[in-house]
Amino acid sequence: MTVDLAYMRRSVDAAFDLVTRNPRAWEKFDLTVEGFYRSFAAFLIIAPINIATDAIVVRLAAAERIRQNKPAGEAVYYMSDAVFSTVALCIQWLLFPIAMLFLLRFLGYAQRYAALVIAHNWGSVVVWLFNLPAFLLFAAGIITSNQAIDINLIVLGLTLYYRFYIAQTALGAPWTLAAGITMIDFLLQANYLFALSRIAGLWLPA
Repeated sequence: MTVDLAYMRRSVDAAFDLVTRNPRAWEKFDLTVEGFYRSFAAFLIIAPINIATDAIVVRLAAAERIRQNKPAGEAVYYMSDAVFSTVALCIQWLLFPIAMLFLLRFLGYAQRYAALVIAHNWGSVVVWLFNLPAFLLFAAGIITSNQAIDINLIVLGLTLYYRFYIAQTALGAPWTLAAGITMIDFLLQANYLFALSRIAGLWLPA
C-alpha cells in the first residue's frame, strides 16, 4: 500500500473542495478500505508544519508575555521539543478516529466511519494550512502577537464550521449530530493539549 504525491495532492484538493461546500469533493476521495489507511499519510504533511509553527509559537508566547509585562522566558526551540511535539501530535491524531469508532457504532452510523475519518484526516491538512499565515506574518514582523492570536481565533471559528460540514456530509446526518461530533472533536483536542502542556512542563526544558 503506497501513497505517492499525486495521491496526496488529489486528496488534499478534495479536502479544499469541501471548504467551498462542493459536493463533488467526495468523488475525489479514495473511500476504500485502503483509502482509510492511506489517509493517515496526511500526518507526513502536517508533521513538518507542526514543527515550524511550534518554533514560532515559542516566540509568540514570549512576545505575548512581554506585552503583558511579564518575564519573556527562554524563546528557544530545541530538538527535544520537536521530538516531543511530533510524538504528541501522532497520539493526538488518533484521538478522533478512536472516539468515532465507538460513538458511530453506538449511534448506528458505523458504515460511514471510514468516510468521516478519511475526510477528517485530509481536512486536517487544510486546517493547518489555514492557521499557518498568522504565524508566518508574526515571524516576519508584519503583525503583532496580539493580532496573530486574533487571526487564529477567527480561523478556529471557520475550522469548527468546516469540521461540522465534513461530519454532516460524510455521515448524511442531522445537523444536531454533526454539531455534537464537532464539539466532541474540539473538546478532545482542547483537553488533550491542556494535559500535554502540563506534561511538557515536567519533561521539557523550562
